[in-house]
Amino acid sequence: MSTTDATGHPHPDPAGSAARTKVRRQVTELVRTAQDPALRRQAARSVSRRYHARTDQRIGAVTDDGGPHVLAVEGELVVTAATWSDRGARAYLEARGLRRARVDLDGIAERVVLLRAEGVTLDDLDDTVAELRLRGFAASQNQVLPCDPVMKNLGGPALADPLPPVTDGPADDAPHVAVVDTGIDARVRADGWLAAVPRHRRGRDRNIDPLDIEPDDGYLDLCAGHGTFVAGVVARVAPHARLTVHRALLGGGVGSEVDVATAMVRAARAGADVINLSLGSSTRFDQPSLAVEAALEAIEAIEDETGREILVVAAAGNSGSTRPVWPAAFRQVVAVAGLTPDGRPAPWSSHGFWVDCSAVAEGIRAPFVEGRESYEFTADPDDFPADAFAWWSGTSFAAPQVAGAVANLMREHGVGARRAYARLRATGRPLPDYGRALHVLGGL
Repeated sequence: MSTTDATGHPHPDPAGSAARTKVRRQVTELVRTAQDPALRRQAARSVSRRYHARTDQRIGAVTDDGGPHVLAVEGELVVTAATWSDRGARAYLEARGLRRARVDLDGIAERVVLLRAEGVTLDDLDDTVAELRLRGFAASQNQVLPCDPVMKNLGGPALADPLPPVTDGPADDAPHVAVVDTGIDARVRADGWLAAVPRHRRGRDRNIDPLDIEPDDGYLDLCAGHGTFVAGVVARVAPHARLTVHRALLGGGVGSEVDVATAMVRAARAGADVINLSLGSSTRFDQPSLAVEAALEAIEAIEDETGREILVVAAAGNSGSTRPVWPAAFRQVVAVAGLTPDGRPAPWSSHGFWVDCSAVAEGIRAPFVEGRESYEFTADPDDFPADAFAWWSGTSFAAPQVAGAVANLMREHGVGARRAYARLRATGRPLPDYGRALHVLGGL
C-alpha cells in the first residue's frame, strides 16, 4: 500500500505499515503458540472454560507422548456400530460404566455410537481405548476439533480497511458452499456482504454465533467471528455462490468430532456442493476421527442417491509439523496448507504427504463482526465497528479460498465439485509437502 505526496511521488502508507505489523504479529503468534507448551496449556484452559459455559460438558487434555496434548470431551467415548454390536466388547464397555448416550446422531447413528460415563477420567478412558484397540475394536474418545489446532485469536485479527459494498446477490443456479464453523453473525451488514446467508436462531439448524456470552463482559469471545470471516473469504472468491453456515464449534471455537460430523451430514442433505471445514486437530494414536469418517461415508451415500458430487475441503492446520491433522488428512478430503504472500511455504503451516494443495494464508482480508477484542487474547486489541473488515492469518483462511474457487469453476464449466477441483489443482505448481500451490487471493 502507498499514497502520493503533493508532488505525486509515492511514500509509505502509515495505515498499510501498521496493518503489516499486525499481520506479522499474527504470524509470530502462530509460530510461538505451536512451539510453546505454556501457551498451548493457556489456550486449552480458555477453551475448556468456555466450552463448559455453553454446553455444560467439560473438555480436557489427553496425555500424548507423540506430540501436543489432544483435547477430548470428558466422560465420552465413540465406538463403531460393529464394536458396540459385539457381545464381548459391549460387556467390556458396560463393565467400565459406559452407557449409550441418548443424543441425536442424525446422519451417523447407523455407523457410530456415542457412550457416556460419570466420574471416569480422560486417562481412564484412554486406557479403555488402548485395550479395545489391542483387541481389534475401533474406539476413540470424543475428541475436540478447534478452529485449527492453534487458537488464532492469540495473534489477531486486525482491523482492515473496508472492501466495496456488495450489489449483486447469489445466482439461482450457483453452486452451494456450506461453511461448518462457529456460526454466522446475527446482524445483517449494511454493505451487503453475507446478507444472503440464512440466519436460524432456533431449532436444530440454529447457526448464530453469540459473539459475547462467555463471559458476557463486553468483549468478543475466544474465536468469535471465525465462521463469519471464513464465509466472507468464500464470498470474496465466489461472490455468486449460495452460502450457508452451520454451527458446530461451540464454546471457545471448538466442537466435538460428533458435533462436526452431524453438521457435515446436515450440510450435505441441504444440498451443499462444497463443504468447508476450517477446523481440525491431531488425534490420539494419529488415527482418523471415527465420527467424521462416518460422516464422510454418509456423504458418499448421499452422492450415490442424488448423483451429485460433494467435495469436502479442510484446513491443514497451524502446527508447523508434518503430523497429520484430521479431518484434512482423510483421503476423501482436500487438505489445504498455508503459503506466505509471496507464494512460499509458510513454516508455521502443517504440511506433509497428506496435504493436497495450498494457498496464501497470511494477511487475508474479509468481513468480520462488530465488537471489542480482549487483552486476554491479544496484546494489541482492536475495536471493530459495524460492517468491519479484518486481516487474519491461518490455514483456516486458505481452505475457503479453495472452496470458493471450486464453486467458480463449477459454475463456469458446468461440472461437479470433484471435476472442478481437478481443474483447479491442475493450475497449481508442485510444492513438496504443500501439494499444489494455488493462486487465489493475495495476502498482506
